[in-house]
Amino acid sequence: MSLQAVAYVSEAVEGFGSADMDRILADASAHNRMAGVTSVLMFDGVRFLQYLEGPEDGVRSVYPRVLNSRSHQHLRKLAQGEVPTRQFPRWTMASARIEPAVLSDIVETPWDGFAAAAPVNGERRVGFARLLELWTGVSGELEPAALSLGS
Repeated sequence: MSLQAVAYVSEAVEGFGSADMDRILADASAHNRMAGVTSVLMFDGVRFLQYLEGPEDGVRSVYPRVLNSRSHQHLRKLAQGEVPTRQFPRWTMASARIEPAVLSDIVETPWDGFAAAAPVNGERRVGFARLLELWTGVSGELEPAALSLGS
């Protein structure tokens, strides 16, 4: 069965707080585990950036829940499609607080699918590569312990 992924950015609804984030992480972690989906969620205090991956049926189960969530609005899909392998195999729902400028840089970098390659001839990285760089560091070490919150 092929692996699918979705990445999106959205805005938190007014009044969204830490208790809301705790609820989202607990609910999503439980549902993702049952669906076989792994995910990372970044939050800058106003916007969310989420990447989720898993079997096609699992992503089809999780993504509509995301779309119907009342915790956010103005969702914009950055990329969706098949991926060759999981990038975050151990995290049903990891989360991290992120600086607004860093989130903006990731979102505003072109998203041409889920290519993770380094820049060629000085070209800027694609959005997914920027997301991976944030979570894995420059060395490419997957899932550093310092960021394994909410899993």
